[in-house]
Amino acid sequence: MRYKLSWFALLIVAGNSLAAIAETWKVERLAYNLDTAEGPLWDAAGKLYYTEIFANRVHEYTVASGEFRLVRLDSGGANGMAFDAAQRILMCEMLGKRVSRLEPDGTVTTLWEAEHSGKGGPNDIVVSASGNIYFTMPRHSCIYRITPDGSVAPFVSDLAGVNGVMLSQDESTLYATEYKQRKVHAFPLNERTGTIGARRLFAQIQTEGTEHGADGMAVDDEDRLYVACLGGVWIYDPQGQQVGFIPLSGESVTNCAFGDTSNRLFITTQKGLFYADRLEE
Repeated sequence: MRYKLSWFALLIVAGNSLAAIAETWKVERLAYNLDTAEGPLWDAAGKLYYTEIFANRVHEYTVASGEFRLVRLDSGGANGMAFDAAQRILMCEMLGKRVSRLEPDGTVTTLWEAEHSGKGGPNDIVVSASGNIYFTMPRHSCIYRITPDGSVAPFVSDLAGVNGVMLSQDESTLYATEYKQRKVHAFPLNERTGTIGARRLFAQIQTEGTEHGADGMAVDDEDRLYVACLGGVWIYDPQGQQVGFIPLSGESVTNCAFGDTSNRLFITTQKGLFYADRLEE
């Protein structure tokens, strides 16, 4: 069953007042009653991949036909996903406690595995143009990096509650969310030298309710950052000023990813899969 909602985006301005801004988003539900949907990943062939963490499944949705297909069973509780340079899907297996790669023949290769079973699993992942893989380990309070030669090491340490991870368009900034505190942090990044600077607070999300925190992220063509949290998706310009909001009332929003343009955002929640179209004024 599908339904359509038209929402006016809201902007938080000085003095904590709310004002309508020019953007309007139309939100449509594609699937519901899912078991913690996550990891939306757009394929240029017109397909969207997403996971159900606790159902241990990875799905494929074809936009043109509206068809759903099961891609992987026993996914190890796959959470965040990303494509590598060869367009193979990388998965953060939150329950399997490893970062894996789905090969074209359907086999699975382990890229990294947690040494201690009690330390939890990887959560989210992003890949740079040069092939560096960044993934978060909330229980380690770390962001790890896997280099193209396969070496793995902590890249950011001592960030308790780290969850989502994303790169700016020019890859000069690495973003990370701090889940429970609903904070977004920004790190200056030099991909050429493999060095990272001190973090700064990029944004603090203010929303009612306590049952869900700051989660996955996406970046659009104008380098604006979209952050999933309880009740919607917060939109920030590169300076950290909120410039929009896509509300999903009552939803614990887990992640988001753009489709073929920056005018269509696919959104996962603990229960559903949605998309939001930006409407022209």
